[in-house]
Amino acid sequence: MKKRILIICTIILCIALAVFSYIILSKNSNTGSKTNVVNIIMHKDFKQVMDSDQRIVVSNNIITSYYEYKNLFDSDELKKEDFDNNNYLIVELTSNCDIVTMAPTKYKIKNNKIDITVEYEASCGLCAPVYSYYLLNIDKNITSLETNIKYEAINEVKCPNDVAWKPMIYLYPKEKTDVTVKLVNSDKLISTYPKYKDSWQVEAYPDGTLVDKDTNREYYGLYWEGKDYLSNLEKDGFIVAGKDTIKFLEEKLNILGLTDREANEFIVYWLPKLENNKYNYIRFADLDKLNNYMPLEVNPIPDTIIRILMEYKPLNKPIKIEEQKLMTPERTGFTLVEWGGSLIK
Repeated sequence: MKKRILIICTIILCIALAVFSYIILSKNSNTGSKTNVVNIIMHKDFKQVMDSDQRIVVSNNIITSYYEYKNLFDSDELKKEDFDNNNYLIVELTSNCDIVTMAPTKYKIKNNKIDITVEYEASCGLCAPVYSYYLLNIDKNITSLETNIKYEAINEVKCPNDVAWKPMIYLYPKEKTDVTVKLVNSDKLISTYPKYKDSWQVEAYPDGTLVDKDTNREYYGLYWEGKDYLSNLEKDGFIVAGKDTIKFLEEKLNILGLTDREANEFIVYWLPKLENNKYNYIRFADLDKLNNYMPLEVNPIPDTIIRILMEYKPLNKPIKIEEQKLMTPERTGFTLVEWGGSLIK
């Protein structure tokens, strides 16, 4: 009798454990709580769904059907059957010359939140942002997620500390125009892209697209790094808390005449160097100072020239200075825009 009771109890316990395990697994499956090596598909070619910044336009960051996938991506990497058991999360990553060769490596989903680890190779330099898109396979029952991306460098890079100015030059003619740009004090140059050979000779288009006549490659702008630029604390400028950097730059760059796209590219590069400081002294250099350091010779001569150099110095606590007065230029005709920055040492 006791033996029979023991057997029955053992069976009941096994059934209870099985039910409990099933409930836990079902719960985890419903919440998407898991850690996987990412099944990544990178797409570089898109259909007619790009905005003016060459970014993909999506109403939802999760693709739930093969029809949605084909409507967004010009790719055959996914098949109809791939959507039988999976939805796909679109992950947008932005890289420039400081952050290259980036890709998601793992992710964890829990309580409608996804933590994604992105590994990248660090470098030195500056380019316009390049947008890449990855699709992460997720459970079919997940239709919305709050995304958090953590970036991890896979290498260490020590960038030159004598780099003073990191400008990007944009050209906007009223019609397709052959343009020559010459950096007069070329002895101060450290690095250029595309490669500078006495001058840049490009075919410029009204939307800002540049085609280098030497390489026949297409570019966003013309990039150069300079040395031996001297900057100091002045009596005027701005004291900006690190946490307020985005709001400050969006407001001031608009006043200084940058378009949203130009300001976006400026902020993408300089934000990491500013927002982690408690405070920053920021000043936009006078045009005469910029022209003396690196005069530009442009043929044909632009109707509008906007040159912006942000000088900055990290501070542990705010200091009292006069607020710098900024003027808004009028962008008319053939327009040249140049922006850069310099750390006050």
